[in-house]
Amino acid sequence: MKTICSFCNEVVRPGKTPEDPVSHGICKACYNKILAEHGINIRKFLDMLDAPVFLVDNDVNVLAANAKAVEIAGKPLRMVTGNLCGEVFECRNAYLPGGCGKTVYCSGCAIRASVNQTNTTGIPVIRRPAVINRKEEQGGKTRLYISTKKEGDIILLRVEPAVAGAP
Repeated sequence: MKTICSFCNEVVRPGKTPEDPVSHGICKACYNKILAEHGINIRKFLDMLDAPVFLVDNDVNVLAANAKAVEIAGKPLRMVTGNLCGEVFECRNAYLPGGCGKTVYCSGCAIRASVNQTNTTGIPVIRRPAVINRKEEQGGKTRLYISTKKEGDIILLRVEPAVAGAP
């Protein structure tokens, strides 16, 4: 998929073939210009979105999150940003030697796999089921649907709670 900037029409990410479908995003120059000229705060922008969204890097470090995502995480923003998703969601594997993403169990993590897939291919992941085995003090499992989309070097990670009995 080819991505072009919605503002200046610069190619943000070239397609693999000339026939690739076109998506729209924002280039770094336009993002910086909008931020400088209009003072748009990324947190305020994220809070305008209807879905719970985290901005993560390619190692699933949370760079920013909107209020709905913070609510799902169940902890204040200061305990969400700067942490790996496994730590944010209290995954028991994140507290094993090596930490989040570095244990033998992490290869099956739907969050990490979705972020890696989208980061590598540029192809979004839509509503992949995920199960987080929570650390003992938290108990139980958290079931989510994960969607990802790449914007520049950042991955938008949408997290939806799975409802019992829902497809």
